[in-house]
Amino acid sequence: MSIKKITFAVFAIALLSTSLISCSPNSVADEDSLYQTHQGIDRNKIKIIPGA
Repeated sequence: MSIKKITFAVFAIALLSTSLISCSPNSVADEDSLYQTHQGIDRNKIKIIPGA
């Protein structure tokens, strides 16, 4: 094999592995249910402090 074929193969593998890694989720926190709140604010629990 020539040097050009080996170099091409190494760059092709590097490009493929980089593209596969970049398609994975950004972090575990993106899939965490703590960041997906679907409930509203209960107005009865809000306390208004006079003079604040």
